[in-house]
Amino acid sequence: MFEGLSTGPRENTQKGTVSSMSSKSHFHISPDKVRSVAVIGAGSVGASWAALFLAHGLDVVAYDPGPGAEARARQFIADAWPALVELGQAATPQPPMERLSFAATISEAAREADAVQENVLERLELKAKVLAEIDAAASPDKIILSSTGGITPSVMQASCANPERLVVLHPFNPSHLMPLVEVVGGKQTSPEVVEWAMAFARRLGKKPIRLNAEAKGHMTNRLQFALVREAVACLTEGMASAEDIDAALRYGLAPRWLLMGSLLTLHMAGGEGGMQGILDHTGKALEEWWTPTEQVSLTPQVVSRLVEAAREVSGGQPVRDWVHWRDESLVDVLSLQKNAERGAPPQDKAAAA
Repeated sequence: MFEGLSTGPRENTQKGTVSSMSSKSHFHISPDKVRSVAVIGAGSVGASWAALFLAHGLDVVAYDPGPGAEARARQFIADAWPALVELGQAATPQPPMERLSFAATISEAAREADAVQENVLERLELKAKVLAEIDAAASPDKIILSSTGGITPSVMQASCANPERLVVLHPFNPSHLMPLVEVVGGKQTSPEVVEWAMAFARRLGKKPIRLNAEAKGHMTNRLQFALVREAVACLTEGMASAEDIDAALRYGLAPRWLLMGSLLTLHMAGGEGGMQGILDHTGKALEEWWTPTEQVSLTPQVVSRLVEAAREVSGGQPVRDWVHWRDESLVDVLSLQKNAERGAPPQDKAAAA
């Protein structure tokens, strides 16, 4: 049913990459030749990946031992499909559910597919156990991708006999819609495997970024939670209401950040002088603005205030209603972003260097 990779010797007649870590050398199937992916863990992240894989013509072999996991995953994919169609990611009006199967064990799924995407809960002990089982079952030429949002790959590699083929491919919620993925190699990850993950992400219509250093939470979460920390600080200091704090982001920062990141924004703030101009003119003030006023801790009082703030900004409506609205609206937002990028000034990489 699925086109897996053989575990024996292979002729180099198929386009691919060779990983050369120490004495280990394995031929990896080319990212554009992958025909099936094992999805280990079929919760919201795993089901999102499954939907995207199916949209790009891949077979999916999933594993999730949770009661009702298969039914929930299939429903998630069905609900996600219209957005994928509208964004041009899926070519068929209905998801090809016949290309999705559920394996009885992790080992079965890992053996059957061309590559493996791990999506289990963010608990190191659990990930270590699951990755060890994947590593033992999947032939050494198969790439193992982890969706972890916080654990560094070098830590996870301790569980693997073939650590050179493990790489983080960290998506953002909702994973089937958000373009960004972070690609993070560990100390033992082969450079060819990092390149493989970048190419595979692009095949799926993603915008991959390569992180050159490991950190807990990776990079984008670091950026995100720096802002969250300041939002919580503003709330606890009584600077503004929860609704107005969120409004500052939605209407003051988010529209501009849809078009450009914080570094390009800072560069543009300097006018013709660019980055050097803004730093010369307001560098001291910038240092004061970006220095946290206080350390924010999740004391019982702060937790209570955040729960109250959540009721305020959500209008008391169920989370599922906000998720539905967000996912539907993201289709329009992402289309707008893509169209806007077409008109951006062309970048001269040589001049920038």
